[in-house]
Amino acid sequence: MMANGYNGTVLRIDLTNEKTEKVPVEAEFLRAYLGGGAIGTFYLHKETTAQTDPLDPENVLCIAPGVTTGAAVSGVSRCSVTALSPLTGMVGDSQAGGAIGPMIKRAGYDALVITGRADRLVYLWIDGGQVQIRNAGHLSGSKTSALLDSFDSELEGKGWSIIQCGPAGEKLVRFACLMVDRNDVAGRTGLGAVFGSKNLRAVAVRGQNDLNFADPEGLKRLAQKAAKAIPDAAFPATLQKYGTPGVVGFQAESGNFATHNYSKGFTTEYMQLSGETYAADLGAGGTTCFGCAVRCRKRVKADKPYPLSEDLGGPEFETLGLLGSNLDITDPAAVARANQLCGEYGIDTISMGGLAGYVFECLEKGLISDNEIDGVALGFSKPEGLFKLIEKTGQREGIGDILAEGFNAAVEKFGKATKDLAIHVKNQGLAVHMPQVKPSQALMYAVCPIGPDHQSCEHDWLLDAGGDDCLGLGIVGQGDRDSTNLAKVRMTINSQFYYSLLDSLCLCMFCWGPGNLFTYRELEDLLRFTTGWDCTFFELMKAGERRVNLMRQLNAKRGFTREHDCLPARVFEPLPDGPSKGKHVDRDSFAEMLDNYFNMIGWDPQTGNPSSGKLKELGLEWSI
Repeated sequence: MMANGYNGTVLRIDLTNEKTEKVPVEAEFLRAYLGGGAIGTFYLHKETTAQTDPLDPENVLCIAPGVTTGAAVSGVSRCSVTALSPLTGMVGDSQAGGAIGPMIKRAGYDALVITGRADRLVYLWIDGGQVQIRNAGHLSGSKTSALLDSFDSELEGKGWSIIQCGPAGEKLVRFACLMVDRNDVAGRTGLGAVFGSKNLRAVAVRGQNDLNFADPEGLKRLAQKAAKAIPDAAFPATLQKYGTPGVVGFQAESGNFATHNYSKGFTTEYMQLSGETYAADLGAGGTTCFGCAVRCRKRVKADKPYPLSEDLGGPEFETLGLLGSNLDITDPAAVARANQLCGEYGIDTISMGGLAGYVFECLEKGLISDNEIDGVALGFSKPEGLFKLIEKTGQREGIGDILAEGFNAAVEKFGKATKDLAIHVKNQGLAVHMPQVKPSQALMYAVCPIGPDHQSCEHDWLLDAGGDDCLGLGIVGQGDRDSTNLAKVRMTINSQFYYSLLDSLCLCMFCWGPGNLFTYRELEDLLRFTTGWDCTFFELMKAGERRVNLMRQLNAKRGFTREHDCLPARVFEPLPDGPSKGKHVDRDSFAEMLDNYFNMIGWDPQTGNPSSGKLKELGLEWSI
């Protein structure tokens, strides 16, 4: 039974010695770190060294919900996975929705901490207080949906949630993702390869404990408030109707839709990729995360021109961009097929789309020869070639074996002349949002502790809009969407702390982000109604700041500095056409933003790493 939202127990699993242990944790610790990636980074700091390779058994893998997870309120069901990233070498952290977080809490745990490496392929079977390390040899190489079909009969009873790495993770593809059940993904930073490096194919969790919260009636009021607010909340209403594909239109119309390997911000055929357009032909209903009224997950189904199963969910906005417009593919069925292949292998669609764009442009410019691509007809506007490239990458065959190592390895293989066509930061592909159009993202792509990420701060609309959503985060000053002034840097930093808080609590930004279903003061209510803690918003923002600094300090321990906070050359070139014609990242303005960022956040402006004073202020002196 839980004590007001949290269990006070971490389940540790040592795969090398096949031992499990339930370790108590104090409420004071949970209040300081809250859960999610903050707890995961804590264990990484404590138990890895600067020399630990992310694919070594010594890497620490943490799967953690937050202290509020499991409450039947919209946007309160996510779960974080944290480990050293095989892709970037820095801290890796990714979040997934669905039911895995609530199941871990119902099973009696605040986090799973996994170390070591099994001597054979295994999966973890966690049924409440019972924990087993089971043989998974018969599942080796299985596509993700095949494993789930097998578990339908193999696992005893119903109510299980499964997180798995897929065959790409088994083969240590450095941007392998983690699939959660049939519709959710922890997509970024290559954590599927960490599963593979530990010979861990999957974790199956079932929890049947009742969740005790401090004020169930208060939680019911929050849930009802969200459900009633959705029809009048522009962004959540769009998500409920079309999912994230519903935002394709306005993003493309602002020139913020990566096209032709990020060389453009717009395609004239963008509406073909919009959920408003293809839902009638491909739509197969939707699903939702635990307790959420938004229901933003949309499925697709078709027999032709490409077979599409509703088993693994449809493409999200990022995928429609990276596997669609970025590759000059505007047939939504083709993008959905590519998305399904990535899901079956367990491959991050963002990095896959970025790498495919790199290969296609290299071929277009004659920098890669036909005999280096295994005879496959690859190129822009060729979906069949993309399908083959995804399969080769998931199987680590031919050119796919090169791409499986990421951008840096590809450039080393194909030559320095291809470097400027590799659109990445620290070996991780960019999201579909264009840094030429969004200065906040230019800054965040460069400095984010988990590599370039579009969901680690709020986007530029926030400062432009002003009002309580902006002022409530303590953002002083004004500026429009294109501004790079001090106010924009303040907005980026303060919203970075807020989004870090959401990732510590494992809350969905579609519900809890600025301007959506809940206010900042209702976040205080959520903590009080779940845990009974009377947290102030100041305390909670400090928890978000604590996570950001702890992650950056871990990267500093591993040798990362400001020198690594750079952007690909292409983003400094003016975009040639479309709504964002002429826009680019100005080198001088970007350098000034970096200077201001490091000075304002309390990090050494020379190294870009947290000062000892800042770490001490946040109670992180132990990390120095």
